[in-house]
Amino acid sequence: MWRWITIGIISVGALLTAVLIISARKPAARLGENGTFISDCCGTITLANGKMLLNEQRSIGYKVMRDANGPYILPRVYIGAVPDFGFDVDGTRSILKLRLDRLPAPTRIVLHEGLTPYAFKRQDPAVTPQ
Repeated sequence: MWRWITIGIISVGALLTAVLIISARKPAARLGENGTFISDCCGTITLANGKMLLNEQRSIGYKVMRDANGPYILPRVYIGAVPDFGFDVDGTRSILKLRLDRLPAPTRIVLHEGLTPYAFKRQDPAVTPQ
């Protein structure tokens, strides 16, 4: 009798573990962060469904997260600002959070390089004449 109860408990535990692993792999729902953000210092950051495009050249994966200070983007690698040049992308340095002012539809991303904040403002999509 105890043997069947033990087998049942182990089976249920294995099933719950499998369900948790499968549900954790599902892509997160988009949080409305997509858009292009521009700064005079460094250029553009384009966010599109988990991929960040820097100055239309380099693509980096990211996740949108939230902490006590609000929403932020966590890129897969370090991204730093280099004024009048663009971005420094380095897989050996600690990753920095890129702060969003709100979700959904953020209007600004702030990237800190040391104590200096660099603000990227949402670039409105071009209006096409009709």
